Amino acid sequence: MIEHHILSLSGGKDSTALAFYIKDNMSEIFDRMELVFYDTGCDLEETYDYLNKIEVFLDKKITYVKPQDSFDKILLKTRMIPTVFKRWCTLELKIKPSNEFLKKKVEDEKIDRIKIYVGIRADEQYRKGVQLKSAFEKKYINPVYPFIDNGITKQDVEDILIKSGINYPDYYKWRKRNGCFFCPYQSPYDWVLLYENHPKLFYKAMEYEKIGDVGKKRVFSFNPNLTLKEILKNKDRIKEQEVNKKRKKKNIQKLFNLFIKEVQI
Repeated sequence: MIEHHILSLSGGKDSTALAFYIKDNMSEIFDRMELVFYDTGCDLEETYDYLNKIEVFLDKKITYVKPQDSFDKILLKTRMIPTVFKRWCTLELKIKPSNEFLKKKVEDEKIDRIKIYVGIRADEQYRKGVQLKSAFEKKYINPVYPFIDNGITKQDVEDILIKSGINYPDYYKWRKRNGCFFCPYQSPYDWVLLYENHPKLFYKAMEYEKIGDVGKKRVFSFNPNLTLKEILKNKDRIKEQEVNKKRKKKNIQKLFNLFIKEVQI
């Protein structure tokens, strides 16, 4: 049986730590493993910088898989931006290119089985992971979860990144996770942070919202409650609300800790 091993990198901490973990603990697999990044063309520059860094640290090239049509081309054709209610971006920019890439690899290289290594940790087993839906996926794809199998948690991931010397991607300094700069799951505060760190990308997203506005009564926006124009106008208030929210959360944690301490006494 001809097996092929693939680790899908996202440019985030977990999949990166998994690559280093496999190199250190499953070297025979790592030598034959292909690192793959499904490139939407819409990630932050920090993500692409981090991917370049990964190649240097691991001394292994990354395969970049791009969609047939770019986000801009699809948007101009459909005049519909992705929202939390219709997130077509993942299907068109990630899932379809992935399926096409895997099918071509099976056909060209006469592969019997592809093992896909996924960086879901032991402390987040509630996540679905790879869903095998099509007949092709059920026949050829075998998801593998080394972190779950070996009890690797968030703290372990951090230790791996620090020990390897690669550390976290720079976007973690201001963003919770990686992904497209216009991700509709961003909160208003996340959008404000995008504006402060990458104003050109923020204004580009504003132009995307205009493309979806064709004179109809309903105005489509990435955020379900506010347009980017409204977020920009109210950015100071949004930042203040976030500060108050964090302060309140911190005070509640203090009260909880005092309560636990009294109960233990």
